[in-house]
Amino acid sequence: MHQFSLPEEVWVHVFLFLPISDQLSVRSSCKFFMRLIDRPLFWKNATLCIEKIHTFTCHSWRTLRKRKIASVVVVKAREKEWKQLVLRLPWIQSVTVDVCTVGVINSLTQFKQLTRLVLRRCVCPSLTSLSALRQLSHLSVCDVVCAPTADIINALSQLTNLTSLHYHVGSKPIPTAAFHHLLQSLAKLTHLSLKMGSNQVSDSNQAMFFPPINHKPVALILEDRQRSLPALISLELLNYTDPILSPVALRCLPSLKVLTVQYTDLSLMPQPCHLKTWLSEIPIQELNISLGYQLGVYARSVPPTVQRLSLKGVMADLKALRELAQQVPDLLHLHMDLCSYKRQSFIAEVPCLFPKLQSLAIRHYNLNVDEFFGLAQLSHLKHLVILDPNTGQNSALTDLSQKMHIQTNYRVNVITLSGSKEQMSCLCAKQ
Repeated sequence: MHQFSLPEEVWVHVFLFLPISDQLSVRSSCKFFMRLIDRPLFWKNATLCIEKIHTFTCHSWRTLRKRKIASVVVVKAREKEWKQLVLRLPWIQSVTVDVCTVGVINSLTQFKQLTRLVLRRCVCPSLTSLSALRQLSHLSVCDVVCAPTADIINALSQLTNLTSLHYHVGSKPIPTAAFHHLLQSLAKLTHLSLKMGSNQVSDSNQAMFFPPINHKPVALILEDRQRSLPALISLELLNYTDPILSPVALRCLPSLKVLTVQYTDLSLMPQPCHLKTWLSEIPIQELNISLGYQLGVYARSVPPTVQRLSLKGVMADLKALRELAQQVPDLLHLHMDLCSYKRQSFIAEVPCLFPKLQSLAIRHYNLNVDEFFGLAQLSHLKHLVILDPNTGQNSALTDLSQKMHIQTNYRVNVITLSGSKEQMSCLCAKQ
């Protein structure tokens, strides 16, 4: 390498532009590049997936220590293997546990810098030891069985530094009174994701995030509520079906900016649709809907403050889409994955309906060529995302993308997504 005579900082700067696969290829070329690529700078956002800890050699651990890997996904590891991981990589900040027992949960308390924890498909008679992880800022509990609901609530209420909580245990919903008490304990919480259960009890007059009205004057009650409860910015309701929550469930959430509702299935009956009431009470900026009611049922209720909108598997017609466009004149980001009885395409209408779009996600299946190139009329468009491309190399889609680049003078970046889940993501989050 002496013949190149470039400072290490120059090489590092160049390698940072490479995808990880190319970085690993460069790393294998010589010891000089190996040392550079193993710098923590290249691995600060990397996640290590571990399926067989016992196969790791001393050389493997030494490499990981050099890289300062801070995030791991561990699948079916035993308690003894977890203790080895704690010993080798004590600085871990993010852990995703896929299938475990209570012994593993106890081992997690040894990670003193742990701030993010995801528990998936775990069998835990108790989660009491979670309360020792007071430094956690993000916790996701997904499909955890055996732990009593009271035990879970008690553990969660002691994690007072939580800013993000995913409680996806639909078989064991938190009772309303206990839920209010839990929120009062989590004053820093800004993001909440709940997986609803069929056995969840609804109260037609109950606001979900505030305790029932007592005998105090209304003004004092509202003041007490605002002081004692977290200022939620983002709320997700997964596996939802009306009327699990009441029409006033989201009342008095002035700080809410993002609302996600993932319905269990398509709903052909227009009533009752509590989403209409929710949207009329909260000036959100982002709305994400999966399945559920036909778009026409709530299109006119979408607040004009919405700038980012996602519609997945929603039944719609052109009339409903036009009504929606009138409601959101400043829409900047649209994920449009609509269904239609007539199998009609709405792509040709997009430039006229949503002229300010900066990003657009659509499906490519049976996409008309003229409609595709018609999207170039969106003068502010920067990113066009094609959902679920065909397996393998799709030469037709590649050709369309290249022509779109040329037609827009490379203003529009065409991206294709396979729809695969991230290793760290919750099992429920992107269904």
